Amino acid sequence: MKLKWIFAALLLTSVTTFAQNYEIRPWMPLENRIGLALGIGSVTYLDKNSSPLVYQSKPKNLRLFYNLESNTFLFSVDFDMRVGSNIPKYHKDRTLFFQEEDYKGNSEDKKFPAGGSFLAGRISLGAYYKISSTQESTFKVAVGGRIMNELFYPQGWNTGGMFNALSLSSEALTQHRFDNHHQVTASLRIPLVAQLTRLPYDNTVAAPEKNQVNGFFRNAKWVGPSKFLAPAMTLGYNYQINSHWGTGLNYELAWYNIQTPQPMKAMSQSLLANLHHQF
Repeated sequence: MKLKWIFAALLLTSVTTFAQNYEIRPWMPLENRIGLALGIGSVTYLDKNSSPLVYQSKPKNLRLFYNLESNTFLFSVDFDMRVGSNIPKYHKDRTLFFQEEDYKGNSEDKKFPAGGSFLAGRISLGAYYKISSTQESTFKVAVGGRIMNELFYPQGWNTGGMFNALSLSSEALTQHRFDNHHQVTASLRIPLVAQLTRLPYDNTVAAPEKNQVNGFFRNAKWVGPSKFLAPAMTLGYNYQINSHWGTGLNYELAWYNIQTPQPMKAMSQSLLANLHHQF
């Protein structure tokens, strides 16, 4: 009987110690994490600068990411690329007709599909401070900022939706860990200022002794939220397989409201599965 009480006491002490260690452990392991994510997504946009049509793309998504963490700070770097087709959402078979005339006055009728291809790229660097008052809980909070450059580059006869934005954003991260294997995360990002590049209203990018890329980026200018509003949120689930490997799912939703030179609105979604290595 005495042995039973001793065993029960030892078990209770072990459980209590584990629970205390679980509560006070740092937010995520203090180690490097590098990973690869693959998935699909959708981009829908209306660019009144170039076309009255609503365009849509369902690109394939590839993302490389790296995280570095200390007891107080969290740093992240990621590179994201999306490639797919680009078609009018409500007029998938729409054809564009135009007439071309050479220097001799000879004209020729030509036609092109209204769609084309879609390419988007993003590279970003984030730094966050982990709020110390949440370190004693399984629900963690961190706040900070992110520097990001993202490019939307639809190609085809219609160049609607093209832009490049170098932005500085404020961002908040949260994480809830259920146990050693399961955790959910969420984040909210809001750009504060951006160097925005858009095609001019006449869509002309030619410049003396400049190529097309130079002509495009010469239109870059700094704007605030009134000209470039692009909030984004993410939701994630991670499963830690062992001390070195983990996997997860991430969903991201972003909304764009650009007011220069003419209004453009867009919504972007992506769902990615990732595999990461910790060391």
